[in-house]
Amino acid sequence: MEISVDGRFTHTFDSSKLSKGLRPSKRNPRNSEFAVECSGAVGKDGVLQSIEQLTRFDTSLISGSFPYPQIFILTNLIIGCNATEIYELSNGVFTLQLTVASGSTWSIVDFYDYVYLSNGNVAVIRDALTKEYSTTTDLPTGMTLCNFNGQVIVGGPDTTV
Repeated sequence: MEISVDGRFTHTFDSSKLSKGLRPSKRNPRNSEFAVECSGAVGKDGVLQSIEQLTRFDTSLISGSFPYPQIFILTNLIIGCNATEIYELSNGVFTLQLTVASGSTWSIVDFYDYVYLSNGNVAVIRDALTKEYSTTTDLPTGMTLCNFNGQVIVGGPDTTV
């Protein structure tokens, strides 16, 4: 394999040297013939593979300044939020699902089609059967939510923001 840099410098690599791949540690001795840098690929299953292209979503509908929009890529859904509105990506377009009172930044817990969100001021759920979003007083509001082995942990529960 031959690589040229700006047409000024050319280096030919022997395939046996390339087959060793990236060095397993920075502590390898010099001239061990491992590659030392990889750009545009990642190691996966012991093989270098190119990085998947990410799809860019049009978030112009979700207004707000930093830190919004917040985008959550969940198991079965993609949700976008600003300070007071919750959107769900459907057929490549974000559609408004619910408008609520503002609070802090959003935190979310993903249970496939059932979702629990809170901004510290309101608690919101997405019903798994009806796929409808609604506020709830049955669950606490929180500054942060975490799924720990199927158990929801709420940080800063019922704290006024």
